[in-house]
Amino acid sequence: MTGPALVDAPPRRRARWLAAIAILTVLVGGVSVVALSRARTAAARAQAVQRTIRGVLEEQGAALLRGDEAGWLRAADPSLTPQLRRLYANLRGFEISAWLPRAAAPTGGGQSWSAQVQVRVCFAGAPCRRTPDSYVPHDEVITARTQWRLTGRRAVLTGFDQAGAAGVVPWKQAALTFARGSRTVVAASDGTQPAAWLSAAENAARDADRFTAAGRRPGRYLIYLADRDDWNATIGEDREAAGFVDRTSAQTAFAVMDGAGAPDERLLAHELGHIATLLGTLGAHDTWAIEGMAEYIAYGRTPVTAYPRLPDARRHAARTAWTGRLDLAWSPDRADRAGFYAMGYLAIRCLGATYGDDKLVAFFTRLVHEGRTVDHSATTVFGVPWPRVQTVCEPQIRAWLG
Repeated sequence: MTGPALVDAPPRRRARWLAAIAILTVLVGGVSVVALSRARTAAARAQAVQRTIRGVLEEQGAALLRGDEAGWLRAADPSLTPQLRRLYANLRGFEISAWLPRAAAPTGGGQSWSAQVQVRVCFAGAPCRRTPDSYVPHDEVITARTQWRLTGRRAVLTGFDQAGAAGVVPWKQAALTFARGSRTVVAASDGTQPAAWLSAAENAARDADRFTAAGRRPGRYLIYLADRDDWNATIGEDREAAGFVDRTSAQTAFAVMDGAGAPDERLLAHELGHIATLLGTLGAHDTWAIEGMAEYIAYGRTPVTAYPRLPDARRHAARTAWTGRLDLAWSPDRADRAGFYAMGYLAIRCLGATYGDDKLVAFFTRLVHEGRTVDHSATTVFGVPWPRVQTVCEPQIRAWLG
């Protein structure tokens, strides 16, 4: 019996092992199914929470746009009322015309959830729509880490943290005061009086309006008088700058000015000129034309001999042995900036004087908005090739340079 027993043992052991493996497989499979089911349930719950949060944000935006402060605050915990009331007043002060929110996938569980939220806002009648580029540049949308308390299908906003928001986008944090004219809205914080800038802003807006392309006239121009901290944080070491345009979307832009300075109508006309001529685009590369046009809007009605950067143009032409080219390649060096601004102005002024401002605007539109070449733009609009345009303008500019 010993012999057969020894022969039969391995098959019995194999059978026991196979049975054990089968039982283990069933158990592991069961665990996997349970884990997968739980993961799917958690994912479905997170998606439902995300939809609820988006719904609340859409309802808030609808209330904001119709001027319903109580509706704007309805879904927020009372502890957030001062912060959200301030944001509401700022957005309404800038005549908000679009609120396009999105919420990232939330994290959390039970009644407590958090989600990163971004909102593209547009102003002054701009017809902003949701596109793949709606949330670019990222620094210039409302971005907040939000906290929510969910009960059933109801979500209450309990946290709204904009800490670390970059740039000087004015509606994000500080309480603002406003002055409103027929063509401009001027806003300021930190005790600066926006009404003191309103007359200069209105005059500058009328100059800028003359150079808008058909169908591209802005609503009211928006001007923010940055306080010292905002200004220094944005400009840094560039102490020559006194204003710039913050283009928050293709349809909305702010002229950001150094609120510590005195109102400067020509400087405002330059910045509002950028808003007027660049409305509808975020990308532009022909800097000579963009800056030259803004300078022309600011100084086109004054004699060239009174242009304050004319000495810079003379120095630039002498230093570079200027050959008569109008579309000069732009330099990022601040030391060259005044000369390039001045040469761009003289080029655009000659085009306006030679072909008229209407054709100048059409040329600018082809070149900057449509991305056409200078040759195509000149031939199409002026009826002559670009080399001929330069041949006509070179002696005029040399005469201005004296």
